[in-house]
Amino acid sequence: MVIVCAVFIVSFIPTLLAILPSLTEGNRVTSTVSSNYLNKFSDWYSAKVEPVQELRKLQTFPSTWVGGPVDLDKNYANFEKWFSDNLGLRNLMIRGKNELDYQLFRSSSRVYFGKDNEIYGRNLVDRRIPAMEAMLRTQANRDIIHRGIVYFSDEMKAQGVTVIVVMPMQKPYFYSARLPFFAPELPEKTNFMALYKDLSVDSQLHMVDVYGILNSIKDDYQIFYTQDFHWTEAAALSVSKDVVNRIAALEGTHNRWNHDIKIEEKPYVGSDARFSARLDSSRTATEPFIVPDWPVTHQKIQLNPKVTGFEFETDDLSDKGLLPATCMYGNSFSDGMVQSGISEYFQRFTKIDRERPLSDIPKLVSGKCKYLIVQILDISTGHWMSFKK
Repeated sequence: MVIVCAVFIVSFIPTLLAILPSLTEGNRVTSTVSSNYLNKFSDWYSAKVEPVQELRKLQTFPSTWVGGPVDLDKNYANFEKWFSDNLGLRNLMIRGKNELDYQLFRSSSRVYFGKDNEIYGRNLVDRRIPAMEAMLRTQANRDIIHRGIVYFSDEMKAQGVTVIVVMPMQKPYFYSARLPFFAPELPEKTNFMALYKDLSVDSQLHMVDVYGILNSIKDDYQIFYTQDFHWTEAAALSVSKDVVNRIAALEGTHNRWNHDIKIEEKPYVGSDARFSARLDSSRTATEPFIVPDWPVTHQKIQLNPKVTGFEFETDDLSDKGLLPATCMYGNSFSDGMVQSGISEYFQRFTKIDRERPLSDIPKLVSGKCKYLIVQILDISTGHWMSFKK
């Protein structure tokens, strides 16, 4: 009986932790008495339990009444959503449940735990890759996007800018056998790779063979992080090397990429590992990182992307041994290319705001760059849709 009563009392703690801060906001006496205890517990709890990463914004406390006086259902629904998102000990309960799933079943509602300690985000495997496959399901759809890319390249060419296309793809394209048996399998011939091959053989485009490059080095180097969906810096460097050498060939110069891959292992908590929300959020894995031992000649100037449209720009060096001014547009995969030292091969290197739509690029790079590196991820359906012509 004592145990039952204790469990019943403890079960109210999450509810009190959710509601009490809201009730004490306007009551100074109650607030003063309770805030010391709440703050002490909050500080201890925050130090021990990291917030769970969400793919959405959590519900805020309802500040206004919706509808008329009798619309209790709408307002109760809003309160219920807030309560569910702000329940005390919510992070601990989610992490505890996820840890139990992992220990008992090696499974999670957030990620797939694969072989060799690989982690794959379910959002990518279950939703975003299939969404891209559905969008490219017919040859007609692929041809529309193909024409749009050629149109964009020609538009930039009319401005005196040559486009270099870089199209990374997800980890399952290389390591599908490491996924658990119950995860969705990639078809042997995907619609994305059909588009990729069509673009690769189009002489109107300058396209880097990302798939071929990564396949050629994957026996010698780790090309994706085990606990993150990003490519490693070794993979990014190999692709950057091809980009630089391709531009050098177009310029008719022998100044090619001249620094090799040197790796050091470091502890790292990947984005998928953090999103898996297991109980011990400080758990790390050892991952490979590039040793940046090349000479740095450029100064990097950080810019306000919302104001300028650019994330950063290097200083302008008139050294004839460097390649012409180049701009890059891309997401977090392009960050790996920057980390690999690609900017050191150009007289000036400018990184375009990744949040800008593709339609903004022609105006942004006009008169600024001779080459434009466009990095688009396979699952960036919004970008591919913008090419529809």
